[in-house]
Amino acid sequence: MPLDPSQTVELNEENISLAEPPRYAGTRWTRGKRVLQIVTNFFLGQGALQGLGILGGLIMVRRLSVEAYAQVGLATGFQALVATLMDLGFASTIIPLVGAQHGDRRLVGRYVRAAKRLRDRSFFILGPLAGLCFIAMMHKHHWGWPIQTILVASVLAYLYSGGKLSYHAAPLFLYGKLREFYVPQVIPALLRVGAFLALATAGWLNAGAATALTALALVASAELIAKKSEPYLVWPAKDDRATEREIVRYVMPAAPAMIFSAFQSQISLFLVSIFGSTVDLAQIAALGRIGGLFAIFTIFNVTVVEPYIARLERGRVLRNFIGLFSIATLGSIPVVALAFLRPQFYLWILGAKYRDLGPDLGWLIFGACINYLAGLLWIMNRARKWLFWSGTALEIGLVVAVQGVYLAFFGVRTVRQAVLFTFSCSFCYLVAHAYVTVLGFVKGAPIEAAGRAQEVGSSL
Repeated sequence: MPLDPSQTVELNEENISLAEPPRYAGTRWTRGKRVLQIVTNFFLGQGALQGLGILGGLIMVRRLSVEAYAQVGLATGFQALVATLMDLGFASTIIPLVGAQHGDRRLVGRYVRAAKRLRDRSFFILGPLAGLCFIAMMHKHHWGWPIQTILVASVLAYLYSGGKLSYHAAPLFLYGKLREFYVPQVIPALLRVGAFLALATAGWLNAGAATALTALALVASAELIAKKSEPYLVWPAKDDRATEREIVRYVMPAAPAMIFSAFQSQISLFLVSIFGSTVDLAQIAALGRIGGLFAIFTIFNVTVVEPYIARLERGRVLRNFIGLFSIATLGSIPVVALAFLRPQFYLWILGAKYRDLGPDLGWLIFGACINYLAGLLWIMNRARKWLFWSGTALEIGLVVAVQGVYLAFFGVRTVRQAVLFTFSCSFCYLVAHAYVTVLGFVKGAPIEAAGRAQEVGSSL
């Protein structure tokens, strides 16, 4: 992100349009210093947040029973799926659509309010249905009504607050205010881990307590971040239907793929929950914790890479695409090699209950790295507004074809089958997003082309 937070101007109501954040126009030393500052702020904040998340996850893995961890894993997977369905990419539209006009606080506020209104509407429509679906999924496992009620309430609270956090975080990303983004999350996360430790020591930690504390931490973070974002936007007095239509028009080409991917990201977990045992479900959830160790790099793409790519002049885009993708590819090689050659390093984190998962770990990490590279391309494509219907069709078509063949020949009933099922699909996403990247460089952004056509039509 080409921004030096210390050089932004003082904000007040009389200064609605902020000064342009500094660009990489100076010497290489100045440019490198700015990049280092952005990256350092990210890794300090995200490292603390990620570390607390990992610590909380490890406490659950080691101290919860297999059944209790299966309950937490199902709740986590379900809320990740429904969060994507509710959002449909509305939050991700703010940074690309604001783009180079990020100094206009009124414009930022207009997009944030419009996107949040769309998200809130989808929550109130889909929330009750999501609760009923989650209860139906839990019914097979014969869990008691008290734990089911706590899990459903926690999931719904998590879904609503997650949306609020995402929309109010966008102005902080635009201005490079990473400290204001991370501190409100680190404090509740620290309190959550402390509560986990206290309950585990007393022997009271269970799935209900774990999911409820996680939801409460997110509720607190969302409220604090909303407060921190206030200086960087002007909240409109009323809804703007034209801005809402612009957001919907921008996101529509990618919406089917996002809905499809939301199911795909958790399909192994859900298939095992239906056809497998509770032990298999817990093992899949535990392996998901290993994959979460690398989530920091995905978040780096959203927090730092996307705003940076969105503001680049057209002539510098290709060089940055190639450079970032090459760095990510080279960094993935030792991670995958370690998973195949020394899986004990990762398995030690999970504890003795999951030591039999070693043979599956390498393929899990390999697939996760392929998915990460595909996700990096997706984030950069999105930042440049490169969303094409043909890319969506290619992604869905490839994944459905590969999954159909796999299910016909192997099925998904065990952990090994679930891991290889996910691995076989990871290349489909990489091919589809690479195709969109090439198409974007050739054709440009569809929404900009449509805007130009509309302007020409209006002038005739």
